[in-house]
Amino acid sequence: MTWLDGAALAFFIIAWRMLAWLIDSSPWHRHSLSAAMKSQRREWMRQMAQRQVRLVDANIITGLQQATSFFASTALLAVGAGFGLLTAADTIIGAFEQSFAHVEIDRASFYVKTAVLMALYAYAFFKFGWAYRVFNYSAVMLAATPEAGQPGAEEAAAGVAEMNIAAAGQFTHGLRAFFLAIAVLAWFVAWWAFVAATVVIVAALANRQFASTPHHVAQASTKRLDKSA
Repeated sequence: MTWLDGAALAFFIIAWRMLAWLIDSSPWHRHSLSAAMKSQRREWMRQMAQRQVRLVDANIITGLQQATSFFASTALLAVGAGFGLLTAADTIIGAFEQSFAHVEIDRASFYVKTAVLMALYAYAFFKFGWAYRVFNYSAVMLAATPEAGQPGAEEAAAGVAEMNIAAAGQFTHGLRAFFLAIAVLAWFVAWWAFVAATVVIVAALANRQFASTPHHVAQASTKRLDKSA
């Protein structure tokens, strides 16, 4: 490990936090895809409150839970794979050194980089695990919502929407960690590859939030909802 590796890691953490701030808390976050989907989730629950039969809504939440469970299991497997990397350090280091790039890796730095990668997947696992739990809460609150036309139905639906939004936020944080783990893999090659991969991935994630086709579609749909409200 050199000071350049440390600087690259610091850059990675700062870029990660800046991306989270840009999407979740900055003055521009209201123009993000995530913000548009929050409006869509609130509208979904407003429509749910007007339905007598809510089987479709329950099935959608079940699908969200299953996707979250899949990623949580994947993150846990990735943490286990990290222990496999540690036990096979000699083989992997030898493979790097004998590759066409002839990358020389110090054993201590290999352990540190693997630990960072495992920590990232562990963070993702906790986010996915909590998202799964909050989706459960959302399903329970949906079932407890009074029938259409009954007192308190709209207020209860608003609570379900906010619980669903909280679960989606945790899922997004976990998925973001998955994407950024690709940059950590580049760190095994060189510190500059780590920095370059971080820039590319952060830029790609920001583009998806503010300039992608799904963003434009969600924004247009949200504007139609605002006009009809």
